[in-house]
Amino acid sequence: MSESSEHSGRESQLTRGQLLKAGLATGAALAGAGSLGGLGGRLESAAAAPLAPKAGGSLRVGIAGGSAKDKFDPYINNGPSETVRLETFYESMMRLNGNWQLEHQLLTICEPNKTADTWTLRVRPGIEFHNGKTLSADDLLFSLQRMKATPGPAQGHIGAVDFKKIKKVDKDTLQVGLLYPQSFFDLQLGGGEFVIPVGFDPSNPVSTGPWTFKSFVAGQQTVLEKFPNYHGQKAYADELVFVEIPDDVARVNALSSGQVDAVNMVPYDQVSSIKQSQNKLLISPTGGWNPITMRVDTAPFTDVRVRQAIRLSMNRKQAVETALFSQGTAASDVYGRYDPSFDKSLHRDQDIEQAKSLLKQAGQQNLKLELVVAPVAAGIVQAAEILAQNAQAAGISITVRKVDPGTYFSRYGKWPFSFDFWIALPYLIAASVVDGPTASALNVTHFKDTKFNALFVQASKTVDANKRTELEHEMQRIQFDTGGNIIWSFQNSVDAYSPKIAGFAPIDKTGYGLGQCKLNLVHFV
Repeated sequence: MSESSEHSGRESQLTRGQLLKAGLATGAALAGAGSLGGLGGRLESAAAAPLAPKAGGSLRVGIAGGSAKDKFDPYINNGPSETVRLETFYESMMRLNGNWQLEHQLLTICEPNKTADTWTLRVRPGIEFHNGKTLSADDLLFSLQRMKATPGPAQGHIGAVDFKKIKKVDKDTLQVGLLYPQSFFDLQLGGGEFVIPVGFDPSNPVSTGPWTFKSFVAGQQTVLEKFPNYHGQKAYADELVFVEIPDDVARVNALSSGQVDAVNMVPYDQVSSIKQSQNKLLISPTGGWNPITMRVDTAPFTDVRVRQAIRLSMNRKQAVETALFSQGTAASDVYGRYDPSFDKSLHRDQDIEQAKSLLKQAGQQNLKLELVVAPVAAGIVQAAEILAQNAQAAGISITVRKVDPGTYFSRYGKWPFSFDFWIALPYLIAASVVDGPTASALNVTHFKDTKFNALFVQASKTVDANKRTELEHEMQRIQFDTGGNIIWSFQNSVDAYSPKIAGFAPIDKTGYGLGQCKLNLVHFV
């Protein structure tokens, strides 16, 4: 980010290639940082007065990942760069904030009837889209319909909606009937269920968010501009430029050299050096998880004994300490860390002898595998290499094949042995898109368990929170025993930024990073 608006024209012309070159010549993420969320490269006194914000300027942010096949479509999200971009530009009906609290974003009412099979949604009055249209119930209905028609996370989240039982009450109010009771439907509307206007054109996207669309080159650069009629806190900066820099070292070096003002997914091995620099760190505990994935419909992973043997081969504490440089905590193959239903009793340690025994039972004593990874999140490649080293002791030979993000995403969901990238979501919402009965394109393990699916439906119908938790614990036990995900850690998110800017939210348990992408609050000082 530059210090004044006079730089905005020049800076917006920077290309990903230029930044990559400059970064390389000069010289990514989520459990225990808690109160350290705002600590920077230079420790500052807690009593220090905040620096006054300056309006204007071009805010330049280097982000990880990126592919030439990326979209700006609100319901297509296949990686960290799209996650950041979409969360910054679009807005949802509800929003799960960084402190894991559900809040209204575009609605004033989101309420169920007594049986939780019908929900009333009412939009906040006077909210304007970038094209001048006023938000209405028609837009909510249009958004829901397009979510249903677009394979992606949002499609899974609204799987309970009965489109034959949607009624427009008035211009601002929609009554949504469900196929079955769902007492957490408000949570479903808070995880990427972005609202778009009737007649939305993905080639010229508009939203109700603080930034308007200027340009987008997939895998390279996105340029957004301040929306003067935004209903909330208007952006301080005049312009926001996302530059896609998939190389971890180049991304950090671009910050160090002043080519960008902030970067996400800082490599964990760079944390200590940034602490000694003028730049600041944004470290937050999250429930985000980057699993190593096994397709349960593809040999040899069709045999649960093989899946369990590979899980038991991994030294998770070593992976956290080495791949994450202790920026995280070990996990045990079940997601949903911050959900009240998360079963903390499920625990898995490395057990080489048990792994050998399972492989012998399966007739796979000399197993040879290829594990495909790409550097789209901090620690993924390193964790894969650690698993390969660990597995040798159990008689498993794993070749780690590193590909670029574009190659990985071109076959997303098709690799037999690979990885995935997930922010933190409430447990049942994650299940709805990861491996439950409504999961589709994002079920990269192709996990389909009849009992698990039945429990999901039953839990969705259960209004009583305690009874629902019991069902969710059963679901988590099935995932622990037979699932296809190796969930080895919950990672801290680590972002970094120049001392010339401020305004980031310090804690983000969801794992989006960059202050949960509320970049309209970021300003020059």
